[in-house]
Amino acid sequence: MAYVTGDSYEAHFFGTATALTSRQVDRLKELVKRRLREEPLSKIIGKREFWGLDFKVTKDTLDPRADSETLILAVLQKFTDREKPLKFIDFGTGTGCLLISLLKEYPNAFGIAIDQSEAAIKVACENATILGVVDRALFCVADWGQSVQGHFDVIISNPPYIGINEPLEINVKDYDPASALFAGEDGLDAYHSLFSQMSEFCHPDTQIFFEIGQGQKKAIHDIVCLYQFDLVDVYKDLSGIERVLELKQL
Repeated sequence: MAYVTGDSYEAHFFGTATALTSRQVDRLKELVKRRLREEPLSKIIGKREFWGLDFKVTKDTLDPRADSETLILAVLQKFTDREKPLKFIDFGTGTGCLLISLLKEYPNAFGIAIDQSEAAIKVACENATILGVVDRALFCVADWGQSVQGHFDVIISNPPYIGINEPLEINVKDYDPASALFAGEDGLDAYHSLFSQMSEFCHPDTQIFFEIGQGQKKAIHDIVCLYQFDLVDVYKDLSGIERVLELKQL
């Protein structure tokens, strides 16, 4: 209702908003029908809150999820000096929520956002503009690390990590882009692709933070060891699920 009328959520919740017009009622009915088909509210109204910020979302981007805030917390815990001029790179940026949130926390940092989807990169760039960090970010369409050069202080990623035959809820399966969800039979293809290239972007003190799926820690640990990386720490989300791995090159 707030979206339809342009009023605040609080005004409708507490009953202080003005009554809807007949045209607004018709519009509201259309949106309710979409919601009843399990289309996420964020896709209907075109935005989703993450780390206290509003991010534009579209059919071309994965919805930012609260679980992914675990990665932000992990970086903040590791790099306590907020004034440090860190250099970030974010693989599979989607809406840009991870990189942009970190640039807001580190005002002297710079970041590069990578995504295979040109449509997603456009959304991320728009979000960076709206949230005031576009002058400290570069947005690139690339196949993971291909065409990327340089070393980075912090490497972050929330890659696709779902197996192609895993069951998903309708609000995810039908409304999030498949390329941001699925990564081969076991959901591990993206990790193989990224870590086969990762050493090119590391200096001796580079820290890597990757989101993982539930129960994937051992399998991903085996992958990173194969490419000469070491597991430094594991961070759990609010549900107690191991959600983010901190890694470092051996």
